[in-house]
Amino acid sequence: MIRAVVIEDVPLARERLRRLLQAHPDVALVGEAGTARAGAELLAADRPDLLFLDVTLPDGEGPQVLRALPPERRPLTVFLTARADHAEPAFELEAIDYLLKPVGDEALARALDRARRRLGGQAGEPPAQIAVRSGRRTDFVRLDAVDYVESAGHYLCLHVGRDVHLVREPISAFAERFGPAGFVRCHRTALVNIEAVEAVVAARNGDGEVRLRGGAVVPLSRTYREALAARMAGTGG
Repeated sequence: MIRAVVIEDVPLARERLRRLLQAHPDVALVGEAGTARAGAELLAADRPDLLFLDVTLPDGEGPQVLRALPPERRPLTVFLTARADHAEPAFELEAIDYLLKPVGDEALARALDRARRRLGGQAGEPPAQIAVRSGRRTDFVRLDAVDYVESAGHYLCLHVGRDVHLVREPISAFAERFGPAGFVRCHRTALVNIEAVEAVVAARNGDGEVRLRGGAVVPLSRTYREALAARMAGTGG
């Protein structure tokens, strides 16, 4: 679990980030602050893995909060700002990312992937479940129960038997996050769970289809055939 803290003076921006982080169940938001002083106190009292830090705060600059910490106590940091010309402090302090507000879900997903790779170990492992929001409700879907994932515009459809859950995430980001959990691209618009594959049927033109448990059939593009075959061989499938 990645323990994260947000230091941001705009309540709506904190609420947006809090909501976006709910789609990443391996990240726990353990503290929030709206000023440089409160943020410094928060960081002195705790040692989070990841810090989302606004560049400009009402009582000071975000980079000053980070500079006040000994280098060995500084968490991985993602700077937040409304201005693209504030990037210099981020590079100087070796931030892992620099996000323009309002923060988008794709940009946040990329920043979190960088944090996972830097933290390594268990923090870099994909979670065993994914958060799916529907209105004010959040359900947690087990990854091993997902048969396949299908792109639908700005959303992904997670097919769990006859049920379908929607998540707002690019298919490329999902593939990067959950490839280690067994999800393999079989088409530009689809990924399959290796554990759900029952048969791969090739066509004469090099394309084909993947037949899954429960009877679902997913298209297979020749572009992804070799990668799928390699993963299947690696699992003994």
